[in-house]
Amino acid sequence: MSRSSRAEILPVHEKENHVMSHRTIAFLTLLVLQTGCIDSPATTGAPGQYASEFQLIWDLFDTEYVGFEVKGVDWDAVYGQYSPLADTVMTREGMTDLTLSMLSSLEDYHVRLVDPSFAQILTYDPVIVPNHDPGVLMDYLEPCGFQWMQEGIWGYCLAGPDSIPCFVITSWDSDFNISLFDDLLQPALDKPGLIIDIRMNPGGSEAPVENVVRRFVDQLRIGYLWQERSGGGTHELTPPEPHELHPRVWHFGNPVVVLAGNENGGASEVFVCDMAELPQVTIMGDTTLGAMDWPAGYWELPDNWFVTVPARTVLRPDTTFIEGAGIAPDIYVEATEEDFAAGVDPVLETAFAHLGAEPPAP
Repeated sequence: MSRSSRAEILPVHEKENHVMSHRTIAFLTLLVLQTGCIDSPATTGAPGQYASEFQLIWDLFDTEYVGFEVKGVDWDAVYGQYSPLADTVMTREGMTDLTLSMLSSLEDYHVRLVDPSFAQILTYDPVIVPNHDPGVLMDYLEPCGFQWMQEGIWGYCLAGPDSIPCFVITSWDSDFNISLFDDLLQPALDKPGLIIDIRMNPGGSEAPVENVVRRFVDQLRIGYLWQERSGGGTHELTPPEPHELHPRVWHFGNPVVVLAGNENGGASEVFVCDMAELPQVTIMGDTTLGAMDWPAGYWELPDNWFVTVPARTVLRPDTTFIEGAGIAPDIYVEATEEDFAAGVDPVLETAFAHLGAEPPAP
């Protein structure tokens, strides 16, 4: 598939931790502008510099990117469209615009450019319609004693007259304290139901997802399937491999409602996919983001730029692709701006009704 001898471009294994350490303080999401200036002042490259960089990026995706079959993108045709333009690029900002335009054809949320300040630039910015309002949610839960057990990661309370355990998880942070989670979940094993709200959670690390899911697994099950590139110079993928969910000594086996929505991608979609395979779990709310060409590796480009390239795609156990489609809820609940303006969270209230419990008063 390569159109030239493979240019040398190395994965940044030794730099990945350095890049990732800047995410919480410097990774801001920028809108892709048609004529936006990223470098100021403009810098003029050496003759042929940007045409060579274009070839590097095209070759990199040609050999590493997992999503061509799912997306139905003809990468050779993309080359034919953009290669002549690469010969006309004279500045770094022009190269950035060309790269963003080319990579946008993939419509992949996890394909991004990373500039020298470690700011991520989306190549694809999907429409997200939130089905939650943090202030309204807290109006329901704070009178019930809701507390953030780990600020910005997760919180908990016993909500409503029926004291339904309610977990709100806003980040799958690698520092997620699963022991503290157990301290709250184990005393609740005899409760008639439980709610886990991840509507505000864009993703994170898979390790805490695995830890939380296993607290609800009754027997060995398949949570999802995954594929990667098969190699051999084609865009074909390996046969699907199962990801197993293993039970523990104890688990919460009574009804569980997981509240999900458009903002859930990556690790949050893995959580929804896993939990949907458990018999006592109901997924409620709206369809997830559909961003499951994940995780993405960081690859170094010239001038201290990076590009992220997804190396794996995740499927549901029935072999349905999640990328570009999302995971539909078992029960869809409409939630509008008018609802939230009136101080009502219809998703949360429907969850309590599904459990046969009375919701807390907002």
